[in-house]
Amino acid sequence: MPLTTPAILSALTGAWRLARFDRTGMEFFDRTPDGAVNSFYAALVVLPAYALLLAIRLWDQLDGTPVLQLVTVEGIAYVVSWTAFPLALFRIASLLGKEQLYPGALTAYNWSAVVQMGIYLPAILLSASGLLPSGVSEALVFGVMMAMLTYQWFVLRTALSLSGLAAAALVMLDLFLSAAISDLADGML
Repeated sequence: MPLTTPAILSALTGAWRLARFDRTGMEFFDRTPDGAVNSFYAALVVLPAYALLLAIRLWDQLDGTPVLQLVTVEGIAYVVSWTAFPLALFRIASLLGKEQLYPGALTAYNWSAVVQMGIYLPAILLSASGLLPSGVSEALVFGVMMAMLTYQWFVLRTALSLSGLAAAALVMLDLFLSAAISDLADGML
């Protein structure tokens, strides 16, 4: 079922509040199983920015790679990256006895990607522009990445009522899965 504009705005408000370390952000999400399914619309919201980041990252490889191969490999990788961690999170939430919190956690996790992209994309564009000295550029991107990991940690900790250490382990799992998927896809180009 398609999301309504008010539902999207509510989810983005919740994601923004969580980014400000405001636990009441969870109240803005549809934390039902339907809300969790609908939260994958966030992948469509993020897709144009992701495509731009992909072009920046793979610019040097684009010359010798057929467009169909690039679109197929990276398209599949994008779908896998949006589903791998949620599947792992489902199993982990079940093992921790937190399955009732899973739909809300997945919803918050997915919509938080929109806020993350809204911060990460400008940092990467500024870094790639050459306007900043390389050390400053690298520090900016590193700082933004650390902020995004902290944000993911807060979202998972809040949504699943986890300890800080358990939430950190989930963030590390997500980071590992993302890197593995990206490396595998890049190796196919």
